[in-house]
This record gives sequence, structure tokens and C-alpha cells, in this order.
Amino acid sequence: MNSKTAEQLILFENRLRKRGRHLKKWAQRTETYAYRLYDRDIPEIPLCLDRYEDTEGSVYLVLYLYERPYEKDEAEETVWLEAMRETAAKVLDVSNENIFVKRRRRQKNRQIEAAQYAKQAEKDFYITVKESGLLFEVNLSSYLDTGLFFDHRILRNTVRSESRNKSVLNLFCYTGSFSVYAASGGALRVDSVDLSAPYLKRARRNLALNGFTDSSRYALIQSDVLSFLHNTKQSRDIIILDPPTFSNSKKTDTVLDINRDWPLLTSLCINRLNRGGTLYFSANSRSLKFDEAVLRSACAQTLNITDISEKTVPEDFRNKRIHRCIKITRK
Repeated sequence: MNSKTAEQLILFENRLRKRGRHLKKWAQRTETYAYRLYDRDIPEIPLCLDRYEDTEGSVYLVLYLYERPYEKDEAEETVWLEAMRETAAKVLDVSNENIFVKRRRRQKNRQIEAAQYAKQAEKDFYITVKESGLLFEVNLSSYLDTGLFFDHRILRNTVRSESRNKSVLNLFCYTGSFSVYAASGGALRVDSVDLSAPYLKRARRNLALNGFTDSSRYALIQSDVLSFLHNTKQSRDIIILDPPTFSNSKKTDTVLDINRDWPLLTSLCINRLNRGGTLYFSANSRSLKFDEAVLRSACAQTLNITDISEKTVPEDFRNKRIHRCIKITRK
């Protein structure tokens, strides 16, 4: 081990100890046992480390290596990454078999989609975790993402606080976390739309984990979102629009590029809002150029539009640009 790596290990260890102490109290207070411990805090250590504690008290870690902006010998990188993993195991007292290591590479739109949804391991490893007092199933091993996006935790709580006696539509619902929060907030009806049958099955399991088993009230709809919005005639009080940056599924002829298609998607959603209803539009693309004037020209309704991005980045994220979030209310 060279002196530079040794220095980085000390920095990483100190940071983990500090963040661990800080977030432990916050996690207990908020009943949140799945969160980010390290978020590329130190530029020379391009890692993210997520901590998951299941309902039986066992702790698991998912360590992500972000591809560096320069070429690095792969063998050297592997040794470096293993040293970081061992440091995390020691500091957080987690056994080796409970640590999952993944790599996030720099890719273009089509490659991002392929990498995000491609299977990384043959064997699934599911656990159940608690977030804000609610239960969610996560898969730590098989895919790049586990099924619960931490960065939307604040927005999920916002939706829960506003859902009582409301009709809610969750588009690109993934594993249904927004739907669970809306149901727990007392929504009269929650419809969840996604093209993926496996994701909808996981959404159903997440709803059931929290006691929401009435399929007539908590409907899961397998559909291309654009087709659904074009064909549905029902309006809602709250719509969550959290699309992928790019999608080119074999199940549909529609190619979604959120940087290009956001005006169409958001205007279709606004046309399906009840008067006084709210659309929460979120995107992770840093290239997205949201323009109020473009949206207003595409919609006949009078709108209140507020960028709430900064307010929706949670306690455990250092990256304040993790997502863009816009609140759009129809007057």
C-alpha cells in the first residue's frame, strides 16, 4: 500500500466515524434505517456508502465506486477498493458477507439505462428495512439500484402529509415507495403506473408490508406512461412524475428522453390534475433545462410553479444536485 492510499484510508475512516455518529441519532429519531453514510465527501475518494439495517437488526452496506475522470489501472483500482471496503467493515463492525460492492460508470443515455436495469448478480438478496416508520423490501445484490432511492425521502414525506382524502397517481412508480407513503397518509385512492411487471410485483409487496392490500383502492397498472396519460380520462389531486433520464424498452415503441420530452410529460400530467391539484416533477438529469415559459405555453391552465430542489435533498446527502424537483400547482 502506498502512502497516498494509506492517507486516504485514514481520511475515509475518520469521515465514516463522524458521519456515523451524526446520522445514528437522526435515524433513530426519524425511524429511518436505510440511509447514505458517505456521499463522495472527499473528492479523492469517489465512493458512496449506503447503510441498511433490517427489521431484525442486522446491518448491511452497499459500497459504490464512481468511475474516476481519468484512466486508472484496473488491478490497482481493485486493490484500492478492497482496502476501502475493509476500512468500512472495521469502522462500522459489519461482516464481509454483508457488504455489497458495485461500480457506477460514466455512460451515455442508452448505456445508463442498460447498466441501471441490468442484472449484476445471479442471486437476489432481499431484506426489509424501515424508512420514516414504513417498511420496504430492498434487493442488495442483483442490480445497481436496490429499489429505494434515498434522495426522495423528503418528497415522499411531503406526499404523505398532503395525501389525506386525495386521489394520487404515481407515474414510473418503480417499486412503489411514493405509493406506500401516499397510502399511509390516508389517500382515498392511489394508482401506480409502470411498464415493468417485476417492479409492479415489488410495489405490491411493499404496499402489503404496510397493510395496504385492497387492490381496488391501491391499483397497479402495467402501461407505458405516455400511453396511459394519453388514454386516461380521470383527473387526480396529486401526481408524482419521477421518470428515468432515458428509457428504450422493448415492450413499447416509445423512446423516452427526459431532456427532450419533459414539456410533453408535464403538460399531459397537468391536464390530468384537478383544480387545486399538485404535480411533483423530479428528474436526475443534470442536463435538463426546465423552462417555466415553455411549460406555461404548453398548458392552458393557470399554474403556480416552484423549484423545491434544495428543500428536498435529505440530511444524508452531501450532493445537493442529486435531483431537480419542481412543484406545479393548478389554480
